[in-house]
Amino acid sequence: MVIADDQRRYVAANAAACLLLRLPEEEVLRMRIDDLTPPENRAQVEALWAAFIRDGTQQGTFELLMPDGQRVQIEYSATAGVAPGQHLSILMFPPGRSDLDPASRARSVLTHREREVLALIAMGRSSSLIAAELRVSPSTVETHVRHCLEKLGARNRAHAIALGVRDGEIILEL
Repeated sequence: MVIADDQRRYVAANAAACLLLRLPEEEVLRMRIDDLTPPENRAQVEALWAAFIRDGTQQGTFELLMPDGQRVQIEYSATAGVAPGQHLSILMFPPGRSDLDPASRARSVLTHREREVLALIAMGRSSSLIAAELRVSPSTVETHVRHCLEKLGARNRAHAIALGVRDGEIILEL
């Protein structure tokens, strides 16, 4: 989730949005919606924004130009005026492997609990909060995290989340 002001500047971004945008929060908060719009589509931004403010909601797909130059098609749902001069957008990872059939899911490398822990981490929860929610010890959560890293071949938690989403191990519901 991100919040933009009337000038289309990001004023808030949750951990999942930062993951999707591949930027730390402080960098996201220095950007405008226009900065992530491919140059050939920037002429449309003003009209889309005006329609969004007028109608109060908007949803659909949008192509983002990531800071590393990669283009990503996202789905979004936005609500204008959630607070004075602030507008909420929920950005979703592109659809892809989230619709895997049950046979494909059976080939997952992570256990059900490991997928559950990884998804909670992706939503910004700390190990202690996850432990309380799942009624296990923080060290058990850390063990699940370590197994996720090993099984996915990830270097850190953020990398595990990205690989988990890519491989259909987890689905982020923002």
